[in-house]
This record gives sequence, C-alpha cells and structure tokens, in this order.
Amino acid sequence: MELITLLFLSFGVGFSGAMMPGPLLAVDIAETPQHGWRTGLIISVGHAVAEIAVVVVLALGFVALNENESLARIISVVGGAALLVMGVRMGFDALKQRVTYEAEKEDRRSRHRLAGKGIVATLSNPYWFVWWATTGLAFVVKSLKFGAVGPVVFYFGHIMSDFVWYTFVSAVLWRGKKLFMGKGLMILILCCSIFLLYLGVSFIIDGVSH
Repeated sequence: MELITLLFLSFGVGFSGAMMPGPLLAVDIAETPQHGWRTGLIISVGHAVAEIAVVVVLALGFVALNENESLARIISVVGGAALLVMGVRMGFDALKQRVTYEAEKEDRRSRHRLAGKGIVATLSNPYWFVWWATTGLAFVVKSLKFGAVGPVVFYFGHIMSDFVWYTFVSAVLWRGKKLFMGKGLMILILCCSIFLLYLGVSFIIDGVSH
C-alpha cells in the first residue's frame, strides 16, 4: 500500500461512514437553516479535533507494541470484519430504503458554537468509538508502515471526507433543495457498501496471510 493509495482508501472509508445518518449529520441538518452553507464546514472542524486526538493516541500506543506481529494481524482481521459488517448493513439499509436524513429536534437555545457541537455530536455517538477501536485502529496500524507520515496521511484522507460530505449537505439544504436524491443516492450508498466489503476482505486476507 503506497501513501497515495492510503489517502484514497481512507477518504473512501470515511466518506462511506459520513453518509450514514448519525448525531453529526443531525446537527448539520438542524443548524444549516440558521447558520448557512458553512455549517457543515464548521462542525467538521470540531469533528476533526476529536479525531486527531484519537489518531495520535492509537499511533503512539501501537508504536510501543510495534514488534508484536501477531497483534498487527489480529487488528487487521478485526478491522476487516468490522468493515464487512458495516458494508453489509449499509447495503441492506439502502436496498430496504431505510436510510433517512430527517434530523432530530435540536436545542436552538444551546450556546455551544458549531465547532463545539461538532465535538459533542462526535463523542455522543457510540458507533464512533466502535469504529475507531476496530477499523480505525487497523488503518492506523497499516499506516505506521510508512513511519510518522503514515498516520498523518490517513488522518487527512479520512477527515477530508467529512468536510466534503457535510459541507455538501449544508450547501444543498441552504439552496432550498431537499436532500433526498432518490435512486441516485441509493446507488451511491450501494457503491460505498461494495467498496467496504472489498476493503474488509482485503484486510482479513492481509492479516491471515502475513
């Protein structure tokens, strides 16, 4: 895996995750009418702050155990399995048309700034912790093969996907259009599902064969 490949893979996985409804997307949708198209951009900054801390902790933690090849294999297999589960679930939800972008009611009296809300929404999502303990950790481990620059490339590829998607959502809503895009959106989600399945299998094979 080269650095440019790592960049695109981390972007693809991050984009697939960002598309699925969650607390951060709910904040994005709820706050856009009040704060405009920049809402997604700003809450992504808060999200990025929370994620950079995780990447640093995981990278430093694994460096201390870097000589344990068995651990790296286990992490790769577990991360791949998590990607498979994510891909199957994403594809199933798309086929069953269970994907909805209706936001829950947001407390408009909150004094948190949007970036702060991005952090809070990120940390309030249990799935976020599970993702970083499995798939995210597997990516960090693989990125360390390139030295210190590896986790940096992975982080930027991953976080770019959030900036792109949430800014796009805010821009679409701000222009007065509905976010539902019918079959086009479902096809995009299915493509992401297939991508995750492929990557999951690759991670598992890599962990088993090395």
